[in-house]
Amino acid sequence: MHQAKQGATIKEGAHWNELLDAAGQPREIYAPLFRRFATATRGELKRTDEQLEATMREMGVTFDIARDRPWGKRPWFCDLMPQIFTAGEWRMLAHGMAQRLHAYECFLRDVYGEQRILRQGIVPLHPVLGSPYFQRAARALKPPGGRFLHLSGMAVGRAPDGRMVVKHHYFGQASGMSYMIQNRRAMARVLPQAFGDYSLHSIGDAPTEILEVLRSFAGDAEPTVVLLSSGQGSAAYSEHSFLARRMGIPLVQGDDLLVLNDRVYLKTVTGLERVEVIYSRISDTWLDPLVFRRDSLLGVPGLVQCIRQGTVSVINAVGSQLADDRAMLPFAHTLIRYYLNEAPLLDDLDTYWLGDLDQREFVLNDLARFIVRPLYGEKILSPDENEPFNEKQQHALLREILENPAGFVAQPRGSSALTMCYEGGKPRTRHQDHILFALYRGEDDCVVFPGALTRVAEEGSFFTASELGGGSKDTWVEAASGTASDASPRLLCDVQAPSRHVTSRVAEAFYWTGRYIERARNLASMIAVIEALETEELNTTERMLYRPVWNRMLPPLERGSGERESISSSTGRYRLTFDPPGSGSVGSSIERATRNAESIQECLSNEASRTLSALRSIFERPRKAARLTDAQRAMLTRRACEQATDLAAQFFGVAQTTMIADDGWRFCEVGANIERAVITANALTTMIRSQLRSAGQAGEHAREIQLSAFLRLLNCRDVYRRVYQMRIEPGPVLQMLCQNLMVPRSINRCLAQCRNLLEKSRPESSSGLQRAFAGIDALRNELLQPDWGFLAELEIEAGYARPASRSDLVTRLEGVLDRTLAIHDLVADGFLNHQIHMREAEQPLLKGLSYAI
Repeated sequence: MHQAKQGATIKEGAHWNELLDAAGQPREIYAPLFRRFATATRGELKRTDEQLEATMREMGVTFDIARDRPWGKRPWFCDLMPQIFTAGEWRMLAHGMAQRLHAYECFLRDVYGEQRILRQGIVPLHPVLGSPYFQRAARALKPPGGRFLHLSGMAVGRAPDGRMVVKHHYFGQASGMSYMIQNRRAMARVLPQAFGDYSLHSIGDAPTEILEVLRSFAGDAEPTVVLLSSGQGSAAYSEHSFLARRMGIPLVQGDDLLVLNDRVYLKTVTGLERVEVIYSRISDTWLDPLVFRRDSLLGVPGLVQCIRQGTVSVINAVGSQLADDRAMLPFAHTLIRYYLNEAPLLDDLDTYWLGDLDQREFVLNDLARFIVRPLYGEKILSPDENEPFNEKQQHALLREILENPAGFVAQPRGSSALTMCYEGGKPRTRHQDHILFALYRGEDDCVVFPGALTRVAEEGSFFTASELGGGSKDTWVEAASGTASDASPRLLCDVQAPSRHVTSRVAEAFYWTGRYIERARNLASMIAVIEALETEELNTTERMLYRPVWNRMLPPLERGSGERESISSSTGRYRLTFDPPGSGSVGSSIERATRNAESIQECLSNEASRTLSALRSIFERPRKAARLTDAQRAMLTRRACEQATDLAAQFFGVAQTTMIADDGWRFCEVGANIERAVITANALTTMIRSQLRSAGQAGEHAREIQLSAFLRLLNCRDVYRRVYQMRIEPGPVLQMLCQNLMVPRSINRCLAQCRNLLEKSRPESSSGLQRAFAGIDALRNELLQPDWGFLAELEIEAGYARPASRSDLVTRLEGVLDRTLAIHDLVADGFLNHQIHMREAEQPLLKGLSYAI
């Protein structure tokens, strides 16, 4: 077996140079760009390159190769030097892609129908019926509009002689279109003057054209169209988010959809919304666990039955991903001739299916000359150009191939052209290829978008795939003279309004983000106040009166032996600040908040995300308390809690000024208000119990010191003084925190804000809204009815001591606390737990039932 030399480098003569001719001079189409870049200094080019990277980061364009950065996202790379296709080159590519799509559409209709091409032996059975992407269930399904392929992609590269060759089909699952559009948007911002040298086709309206096609498959005049994504686990989640946002449709996951009575519904905070069209970005094998993989958590149970009944359209059609199987690429010319009776317009890159014995032997005789890949995806088994490929590695690759030879194909190296990229202001030689995108707007109306995702390999690598570390270039297509340049400002703004649908999953994630941040802010603020008080010169009496209040209001921590840790110690407060998740610490609450926020990253503004990331970084690597002195623990605790308090408040402020005030964000505010009300109700109950225990024993001065400590922990002492302008007494404290609508921490104010926020999220006729309103209004009436001052004077100030268990005041406060906690259940059942709200005629199976599904 042939053995490649270690560290072999690419010979430039073996690759077509995209920018330079054989004499090393710029090709005519690139001459204006070369002249423009030649007038710039290296420092200017470096600054422009950095500006382009910053623009991509600002636009939120990412590709998640590895989760080694905050929020697990890498900024997308786009080079300064664009790829340019002449009008003649593009015409041939567009016609060639349209021809292939037509042939493969005929092929899919055939193999999921009469299977004439298989019966006649034109194409062998094994690569088709044995493919993991052949879906037998699709034979009983009618594809939307009678077509399998609607939105497709195709990877092309350059042969050494300059001919365009097809490397791979993405007909069933086109990925990368958003990056093509984002590259253009970023380049138009950073290098607008360069567009003046060319007349280019526009690609800015591509999402709108896609949406029009998607909507055409629904009978409703105003259909609900959704983009189905696998979620944050997808490397291309940024693309899913961008396309959904540009089309103005909801970005959903499998759990957001529900099948009832052979119809698909979207779970939103306003109830269930009927879904007519699904643009799927997940593999067919994960689409429905009742039909395909039973372990799928990404799909929608019952979806295939809905497709069978014709109540929903899935684009592209189920079964279309068979066209992406690399084992089918060698048959492209056969399919074109068989179905269209035409000569192929584009050549294929030589592709050998290793399931065939003759082809396998040919490849294995010179394994180092080929790139071995699975039938689907971007994984590559062969080493890169500068990686060693010794006999041991060749044997390992051989074993993997022979375990399942039908699962691999081989293609010769050298199908990528050479190009130039700028790095640090210096030109660098890289390899590149392109992905083209096409949309069928009707039976014979195929439009190939005049642009492409040009993929660029890392320096010293052949591999251009983004999953393997590659970057990209903006791709320009030369237009006829007089066509408007693509630097048009309309390209830089979204053409569709944001989706009006907020899914229950998104609202719930916002809700718990708000609750956990508010919980962390309150706890951090209390600990910071305690640390500040510890540094003040309190006398022994004041210290004895303050500390019991701390220990009653703050949650206890457990030592290894089960003994309660006193919050009065610096170690206890340090642990309450930094202890890991599950401990109830500040850091634990922040971690839970960020996990919820990460699941809805596409809904957060960049500014809010950065604030939350900075908040989490405070608690990522705490030092062990045993290794610190008391002074060090106190200093670190106070600093972290003060920073957390400020950043938590900053998060809410930044989010309110940088995010859309839709139902999602409103539920973040609802969660924060409910959490604040619960904390206040719990604190009041604890404080009154303490006051009752000491009634008749502690003097007025001692009681005032305790109440002052209580109000300081709640950040309400100055508010109390401005409202009452008198010494601190239990009655006014109760009135202020239970009834006052002007005090931020007042339970009544928090509930009133919750009511106002919920009222904006659902129609008045909603039963979930009515139940939530009824619960909130009843609790507010319960807060406003008593004369809290009189009750406090009767049981505390008069010195009438009795057990807290027999106190009318404590009983009332405990009832307030219980009903405040119950507001969460009303909100969850009415808005977050996907309660069913449908017209009576649409719920025969659910008639008379009121519980959530």
